[in-house]
Amino acid sequence: MPLIDIVLPVRNGEAFIADAIESIRAQTERDWRLLVFNHASTDRTGEIVDRLAAVDPRIAHIPCDTELGLSDVLNLGLDRYDAPFVARQDADDLSLPDRLALQRRFLEANPALALVGGQYEIIDATGERSFGIRRLPHDSDRLRVACLFNNPIAHPTVMMRRSTLKALGARYGSGFLRAPGVANIEIKNLAEDYWLFAQLALQGLCANLPDTLIRYRRHDTSVGVTKFEAQMAISEDISDHLMTVVATLHDEKPQSVRPFCNHGARLAPLDANGVLPSQWRSLRAQLLRIFGDTPGVRRELAFRDVLANRTLPVVLARFARFRLTNSVDTDEMATLRHILSQQKKRLLG
Repeated sequence: MPLIDIVLPVRNGEAFIADAIESIRAQTERDWRLLVFNHASTDRTGEIVDRLAAVDPRIAHIPCDTELGLSDVLNLGLDRYDAPFVARQDADDLSLPDRLALQRRFLEANPALALVGGQYEIIDATGERSFGIRRLPHDSDRLRVACLFNNPIAHPTVMMRRSTLKALGARYGSGFLRAPGVANIEIKNLAEDYWLFAQLALQGLCANLPDTLIRYRRHDTSVGVTKFEAQMAISEDISDHLMTVVATLHDEKPQSVRPFCNHGARLAPLDANGVLPSQWRSLRAQLLRIFGDTPGVRRELAFRDVLANRTLPVVLARFARFRLTNSVDTDEMATLRHILSQQKKRLLG
């Protein structure tokens, strides 16, 4: 049994699959098994995987039926193999050489945590142009509340502790964090990672390394590009559902977090403007009661304070004050750019 199982689902990935696999073979961590779940590919993907598996017995090529959804395929990786740690790799991304070693050491040093992700570099389809590093929150305390507003964990970067997942009944697509009287939901694709990770993060089981772990390839055929609108809509539904579950578990009246979410750096409209509108004031107080007035919680809510008023001069002034005492994450800066872009569109008619 290897120390790490790496789950790599792929469908028609002949353009990038060889590079993705070679990035795993180049890891400084050597005790791994790569499980390539070939999701009914009709191109040369299977041939390429077979060629690489022939020279490295740690690579397993596993054909999957076309009717399986992505959550089903990912759950095969959780169910059929038994390494202590399970990592994710996408078919078009590149893991940096120390990625698996850094994550393994972190989880071994932090036995109370179930998941660790990290930062990533965004590159173009050729891999020659870099769009910079996406910086995400680190500590589990902040991630507990940040996961209500967007997905602060990058799916292709994660490594998870299998024993904790099994103990919780945690799987892709299903709800395992439940509250009395709140109907469960199933998320089979597009945001299945957010659904899983947020449920873990709310229980303080997740962290991100400050290290850059992968090179994330952005191209026109990626799901994040072709199905962006649908993905964001599902993510907003998940955010509100999570808040309902958390509030109910703490004997609080559920409130909507949707107006203050920034999934994909896009904001839902507020019903009204004002200096810290009553809707946000009430929600902010509730979040402090539920999660506690800790440094990580305060840091996350400080950025939501900026978003509580969409009048551009107020937003800019609050953001300027925010930057005086906080380092700004990539998603936060992208959200401000989105506000400026929307304002420009309105002015231009």
